[in-house]
Amino acid sequence: MALEFRSHKDDAWYDARLFTEDTATGLRLRITFADFSDDHDEFVPANDLATLPDLDALRSRVRRLSLQLQDSECSSVDKGLLVCAARSVHPDDRRFFDAFIDGVVHKEHKVGEGGQEECTCSFILEWIHGPQAGTLSVVALENICRVRLPAVDEEIDPALTSFVNAVKEKIIENTFSNSVENSGEKGGCDNESSSRLRKRASSQLNKDTSRVRRSLTPSSSSKEIMDNISARDGHDMDIGGLPHMIFVENLEKGISSFTIMEFIYQQLSISCQAFVSPSKQSEVYTRGTIMLNSKKNLDKLSEFLGSPDRIIISSRGRPWVLTEKIPMDGTIRASIETFKRTSQATLDCNTLSSNEVKVVMSGSPEYTKAKQLKDLFEEFTNHQCGLHQRLLQEEGKIMRLAM
Repeated sequence: MALEFRSHKDDAWYDARLFTEDTATGLRLRITFADFSDDHDEFVPANDLATLPDLDALRSRVRRLSLQLQDSECSSVDKGLLVCAARSVHPDDRRFFDAFIDGVVHKEHKVGEGGQEECTCSFILEWIHGPQAGTLSVVALENICRVRLPAVDEEIDPALTSFVNAVKEKIIENTFSNSVENSGEKGGCDNESSSRLRKRASSQLNKDTSRVRRSLTPSSSSKEIMDNISARDGHDMDIGGLPHMIFVENLEKGISSFTIMEFIYQQLSISCQAFVSPSKQSEVYTRGTIMLNSKKNLDKLSEFLGSPDRIIISSRGRPWVLTEKIPMDGTIRASIETFKRTSQATLDCNTLSSNEVKVVMSGSPEYTKAKQLKDLFEEFTNHQCGLHQRLLQEEGKIMRLAM
């Protein structure tokens, strides 16, 4: 399968091949770029990936080769579509970065030589990566490629699968060793459950027009690569460094914390911690807590989750609902830390299903359905709030009568 890799050096996408290598210091992943010498190869040692967000950051940089949009496909390009588009960084130097379609200016197509249809429309892009991230540009169809996101459980590349499985097994082994040691008899998985959990987690991983890309700057060391990932987000996975929380309800039962962190990083390049709360059998949904390390990331994620132009849904169509965002004071931080130590191992034993999560944009049939479901859930929660207020009032009456 033809692949593309988003370089750590300039965040641009390049045609690439992946290889695993055993070295004196351990396993590493080697990325080679088409039409470039070995001097431009990038390396990611397994030892540099210490957490699941680190692993997810690597996985999000690999995907199937994007395909050049054809003139006849113009009508299928709608607002919100994720594309990979050419951007001139320097004269005679075009690189490919991800962008969302922000708008389309339709024009009548021409008929060229040989009767071929020629698209003359203009496409407004909002850049996601690269030097112009967050800005808008107007480009022609010839500069746009359709991103081919992998299906759930699709194996993108055998070398990547092998490498990530090995790293993930090591991370989970370390995580659960610490969790079980800390939780003791307070709720950790037993040895048999932990072993079964690690096997399930590892098995979950197995989830054409070519373009010429130029001017890839030679890569730095892998240590610098991983440092750059951490430095860009400034993330510290210790609870003490995560001062802001977002509460999200109406999550699909069975969703894992890793799925939430993975989705957020893929969409916004934000590292975070996420916890999924237990739910009662009578409830058809569950709820989660997302913790972030800065007000900037809080605002970025809040805008993404709360935007009226998009809704995040599960593979079954259940919409996420942002209910509250608050700063973490000492009391909340201590409660979360306790929850993390005593409950996370047991909780993850029951929430390892990797549910597909995706974004649906305004104007699509999926969005219309999701909006109806979201409005219904918000009506339900508002009714619950009313019942809570009534309960509080009735309790007060009873307490006053007892005095």
